[in-house]
Amino acid sequence: MTGEQFVVFQIGKEKYAVPIEQVNEIIGYAAPTKIPFSREYILGVINLRGRIIPIINLGEKICIKNEKRNDDQKIIIIEDSEGVFGAVVDDVEDVKRISKDSIKKINYVVCNGTEYIIGIAKQDNYLIVMLDLNLFWRKCSNEIYN
Repeated sequence: MTGEQFVVFQIGKEKYAVPIEQVNEIIGYAAPTKIPFSREYILGVINLRGRIIPIINLGEKICIKNEKRNDDQKIIIIEDSEGVFGAVVDDVEDVKRISKDSIKKINYVVCNGTEYIIGIAKQDNYLIVMLDLNLFWRKCSNEIYN
């Protein structure tokens, strides 16, 4: 089987995916400690095995309404050389192999934030929006700390 591996998750009724190499781990929902004066999409921080990790409501940041609340949700821990964060999602479905040929680039701007979109992949009878959450976090970090 060819293709790169992606973690497929859901926010609302929509499916999204992130390259598996961006995902450190997936955990059940843990209530974050709120940070005063933080942006609305920053839910707070959690202590994950001694590491303080900022948690964002990915749905709110990308303007998609979450369908589930708290205990039914998951947190995808994303880590790269520039940092770590957790993204709250409604559900994590599966790890899928998706060939590069099946990922279609977006050649037009449909909204702010399209720079985080790798492309759109068709799988079975649905579309999956492919996201680069490392780039997303770098942009969010600049927004938060500057």
